[in-house]
Amino acid sequence: MPIRLLFLSVEDIRYALRCMNVSELIAFSLCSKRTKNLAKSSNRIIELIEAEVFENRIRLGVEDDWDQDDPDQDDPHNEFISLDLSDSFINIDRGNGIEVWRKQGFTLSNWIAHFLSIFNKEMVHMFIINDVSLSYLGTIKQLIPKCQKLKISQFCSNDVAKVAFRKLISIAERVVIDKNIFDDENDISGYLTPNLRSLSFLDVENPFKLTVNDLLVLNIANLSIETANITVKEMNRFIKLWMKGSRTFHPPENIRLTLDRRIEINVQEVFKGIEYQEDEDGYLFQLKREDGKELIVFIEDNYIVFCFK
Repeated sequence: MPIRLLFLSVEDIRYALRCMNVSELIAFSLCSKRTKNLAKSSNRIIELIEAEVFENRIRLGVEDDWDQDDPDQDDPHNEFISLDLSDSFINIDRGNGIEVWRKQGFTLSNWIAHFLSIFNKEMVHMFIINDVSLSYLGTIKQLIPKCQKLKISQFCSNDVAKVAFRKLISIAERVVIDKNIFDDENDISGYLTPNLRSLSFLDVENPFKLTVNDLLVLNIANLSIETANITVKEMNRFIKLWMKGSRTFHPPENIRLTLDRRIEINVQEVFKGIEYQEDEDGYLFQLKREDGKELIVFIEDNYIVFCFK
């Protein structure tokens, strides 16, 4: 027999909300202003809200992480749902077919604001840009005003990826570019100067050309490149310039470079003409300048990390 949920006691309503999975909670929140506030007051812990942009629609992924104390427990509350958002309606996929939910008068912006509100989130966790028209990029910034991580996918054209980077980096704390979008060896420098918490380039098949001059303009706290096309001679020059204490270079927290998997980094060549201390395992190398600043370098096979202290 149907139960008139809103006529229950406060404690019974809270219990009912705790029993709902995330998709049920979303459906409940769409019924009225009161149900929205009740859903919000349940303080449901959501691990991930991921927005993926296509032309004129957004796919929103919501991952419920209800059981914080025992993440390995087989709990029916733990689920990932995918929602295709369009004006006035959404298509929701809970793994057992697609349902259509409507909310008259809702726009894409309303949907996103609604989900962030009921889960008490200030921003989406990850914002993924696929290949959309250049004109749509301005609209995107209005829809998602802030995110923790911006990901420019491998499916973007080079033109869209470059414009997306310029237009959208201001909304993100971290940026990931999943393809080599650079036309020449000097093009990457302009992408290393914005003040970002982290920036990652990923393209295993098309290495990113990198020189010491690119590293010297770096204004990123954490830089990661896979695959990087940089010579050992350039890395040696970079370390020597750091040792001299160049005032034009402001060291980040760390730089992580993965070279072609067929290349093994020659440690002796990297530190040629430089004094350093080596740990007993032969992977960590410590360098110290006269002003007391330290550089820790980790090298294993084709992977090198610079950590500035």
